[in-house]
Amino acid sequence: MGTSDLALAAPAQGLQRLRARLAVYIGRIAVLAGRHPLAVGALGTLLSLGAVGLTFVTLAAGRQDTIDHACDTSRNVISILSNDVQHNFELADVSLQAVTAGLRDPAIMKLAPEIRHKVLFERAASARYISAVSALDENGNVIEYGAGKPPTANLADRDYFYVHAQNRDAGLFISRPYHSRLRNHAASIALSRRVEKADGSFGGIAVIAIDIGYFQQLLDRLDVGTSGAAFIIRNDGTMVARTPALRNSTQFVVFRSAIMRRMLQSQRGSYEAVSPFDGITRIYTFARIPGTALIAAVAPAEKDILVEWKRRSIIVGASALFVSATFIVVIWLLAFALRDRAAMQSRLEHMAQTDSLTGLNNRRTLDKVLLTEWQRMQRTGREVSILFIDVDHFKKYNDAYGHAVGDEALKRIAAGLARHLKRPGDSVARYGGEEFVAVLPETGERGALNVAEAIRREIEVCHSAEGVRRIPAMTVSIGCGAATLAGDLSLEAFMRRIDSALYAAKAAGRNRVVAAEPAVALAEV
Repeated sequence: MGTSDLALAAPAQGLQRLRARLAVYIGRIAVLAGRHPLAVGALGTLLSLGAVGLTFVTLAAGRQDTIDHACDTSRNVISILSNDVQHNFELADVSLQAVTAGLRDPAIMKLAPEIRHKVLFERAASARYISAVSALDENGNVIEYGAGKPPTANLADRDYFYVHAQNRDAGLFISRPYHSRLRNHAASIALSRRVEKADGSFGGIAVIAIDIGYFQQLLDRLDVGTSGAAFIIRNDGTMVARTPALRNSTQFVVFRSAIMRRMLQSQRGSYEAVSPFDGITRIYTFARIPGTALIAAVAPAEKDILVEWKRRSIIVGASALFVSATFIVVIWLLAFALRDRAAMQSRLEHMAQTDSLTGLNNRRTLDKVLLTEWQRMQRTGREVSILFIDVDHFKKYNDAYGHAVGDEALKRIAAGLARHLKRPGDSVARYGGEEFVAVLPETGERGALNVAEAIRREIEVCHSAEGVRRIPAMTVSIGCGAATLAGDLSLEAFMRRIDSALYAAKAAGRNRVVAAEPAVALAEV
């Protein structure tokens, strides 16, 4: 066989082995179903419930996958939003640095006001998101104003001013949201930088005001679902903008809730929490906007995220439960049917092996027992004894008292035999009309004679036993004998020897036990 033939033969052999194993397993299941049908029902129920459990575990994993996907989407949205804010803040900072550089340049400051204004604010004024550009002196007074003539105003109380007055290294500072005094209380935040005099002392600030509407229009473009939310907060918890906007809120609110604290303590993350505003459970995903003091967050509502998952889960879960319930019902109906069939088969087998009148084994069963015990005796060398029991004058008994009494007498005899043959290996059968045969494995002739005599005495007096309905007296004749390896050459010869003993008991006057002649003596005859 070539290499290619071997390569083809190996999978085929593996498939054959797999089929053989499956056949073995199927055979074992079939045997289990035949012997323990209710166990098959229980096993089928466990398998069905396991399948349902696996379905629900899969659905639970699908729920988490849906939430994870929503978090990934939120992170992408935050990334786009952050890039937009970061880019515009960088442009604003470039403009702001140009203003501060101009304020420090004596040549520019000596120019005519119109020309100086144009040089200082031309670049900043062209940005659409900038509401106003101003310059303040060291006392907080407005000395330059990008929108025109400087208004008479002092802004020394603003955080974007006194931070630079107190800290030379503040750099670019992003203020808290505020309502502008210069622009009709417009909601704004300010970006400011320190202006130093020639000697390095504080000489004021340059400040750019950015309308809060810029952030609001960024958030309003987001699709956060019917119950979701998106917002931008400052790193001190001050809400800058939110969609949907908070109702009845005219002031900028600083939040100290657990949700906000978690955002303020981390650079980025995702978590599930109940909103303190409306009690809606949301999946919060947040990240700090690089180069700013702002945090962007997107929080779709859990119910919006899971609406499709719930619809699919209801369909899949209901289908799994229906299929599982149907399977369980069918498997138990089958199990009960198999149980009833097994019980019926057992009854039929019992009826086929049992004498209907006495309840003892019948002739067919007796033949199997005799053959089995004879073969065991030949293998082990242990003796086996047999009793032939015949009711004396039973035909006359029937004629005298009727068949009903005769049947009752046979039942009483069968009960007596069963009481005396109680060992697990002992067996007794109805051999003919009024004949019975008892098989006593591992019993010698002396033991068999003792049992036979006990049976004879009980039957002799059973008609007068207390508490038992009396029947006319009867007696039995019993022939008994034991087979050994050194004795009978065949089972038939052994049976003939016991039958001869029974006839000897009848010839001797009945109602007695006679032991069979030894096998050697019969052989000599």
